[in-house]
Amino acid sequence: MLPTKILWPAALLLAAPLPALASVTTYVGEDIMSTTSDPHPNSATAAAAFGAAVPGAGLITFESAPLGSFGSLTVAPGVALSGTDVNGDSQTIRNTSAFPSGPTLDGYNTTPSGANFAEATGGTLTFNFATAVDAFGAYLSGVQNFTTDVITFSDGASQTLTIPEDGTSGSVGALVFVGFTDPGKSISSVTINVGSTTTGWDDIGVDDVRYAPVAAGSGAPEPVGWALMLLGFGGVGGLIRGRRARAALA
Repeated sequence: MLPTKILWPAALLLAAPLPALASVTTYVGEDIMSTTSDPHPNSATAAAAFGAAVPGAGLITFESAPLGSFGSLTVAPGVALSGTDVNGDSQTIRNTSAFPSGPTLDGYNTTPSGANFAEATGGTLTFNFATAVDAFGAYLSGVQNFTTDVITFSDGASQTLTIPEDGTSGSVGALVFVGFTDPGKSISSVTINVGSTTTGWDDIGVDDVRYAPVAAGSGAPEPVGWALMLLGFGGVGGLIRGRRARAALA
């Protein structure tokens, strides 16, 4: 009877629903900006919440990046930045706004005491990670409602995060922080998409980028892992009952 006692608990456990895997959590805040030095409590709160959720995340400020256009630029160890603008040309690293009379409509540095930032003139900016990440965040400046700006990535399924543009217009820009955590997932790239000539396009700055590599053993086990764990638990339970039965007969 002992084999039956081992197999039944395992079979019952495998038939039960497996625990759900972790999902994407977002950290988003938007502030309408009249000048680049205006207070930005909403985006700062979102960035702080992301930082609390991902302590020790890497930070990219672009302060050591060479100014000018780039095809593929190493912006941190194991992190390369690439992308093309609305005309198919290279994106740029800048230390001054391309629209000096209205930098809040174009993009600017957000690093305290810093100067540099990455500028996306429509098109895309893609952060490519040699070591997969499961968390990412960034400040986006000069956000306006010319198009729907989005952040996209794949964690095994295609994910799209919409960058808020509430209250913006052709003459009103916003500073936004957008971040996400996706525990245990392996994300090799994150793309910021700010439009095209057919959909309309935005001109934004990207700065103070945060990212975190997937920690060893982090996140929920894969379904196969759950199955093996549950089989083990069932087997151990059966062995214990078998020993108790033999002890009682002795």
